[in-house]
Amino acid sequence: MTAETSQTLDRGLRVLKLLADTDHGLTVTELAAKLGVNRTVVYRLLATLEQHSLVSRDLGGRARVGLGVLGLAHQVHPLLREAALPALRALAEDIGATAHLTLVDGSEALAVAVVEPTWTDYHVAYRTGFRHPLDRGAAGRAILAGRGMQPAPDGAGWQRISDDSYVETAGDRPGAEAPAAPDGPSAPAGSGTPAGPAPADGTDRTLGNQVRYVLTHGELEAGASGAAAPLLGVPGIEGSVGVVMLADAVPERVGLRVVEAATEVADALR
Repeated sequence: MTAETSQTLDRGLRVLKLLADTDHGLTVTELAAKLGVNRTVVYRLLATLEQHSLVSRDLGGRARVGLGVLGLAHQVHPLLREAALPALRALAEDIGATAHLTLVDGSEALAVAVVEPTWTDYHVAYRTGFRHPLDRGAAGRAILAGRGMQPAPDGAGWQRISDDSYVETAGDRPGAEAPAAPDGPSAPAGSGTPAGPAPADGTDRTLGNQVRYVLTHGELEAGASGAAAPLLGVPGIEGSVGVVMLADAVPERVGLRVVEAATEVADALR
């Protein structure tokens, strides 16, 4: 005899599985079509799952798996940190700056793993558990950029990237200057603060329809610059890998190295 089951619970679990199988989230309409139910049912399911932090929705209304799912498996965060630490440690030592893995938690960016360099005279102290809005700082901006978004020209928000060519866009602040010239000189060994022309706040470096990395300056801490690249191709996980340093500029090589580290972390998490 077949045991009795809960149709509502079954649908809720199917929603979670559908969201876990996509990198870009799903709209209410898309979920309704996949479940074979009307939109009202999906709205109720999502609202319930959101109350338990199992689902989060971005400003565009796309639903994704929430970090509450990680809370159900108490060892997931340690496993994520363990998988990311080798790449983060190598990044911190190579650049001489604090490296971090940041994940989405609702409308915020949450640092889940942090590695500080061992050889620098000074560096930014960045603690695990630090939170900030997704639209502030390189880590959050890189996550948004990984969703196929870039700052809107009017500075009112983010828009989807549609250009198929290599572009460099200035940040979303009025009066932002052109992006910094590539290949700026690095700092003397031991300083931990690469030097070079300062980039505009929120500069995105894109190739095709994907953002390679994001540069920011002074958005979370005065005098601090950041570089971060989105974590791509890891089902059910939205995040970024980046560095933060006390400097007025982030040389091009740092952005490229961050992209490399983000790829290494993504490979380790698959």
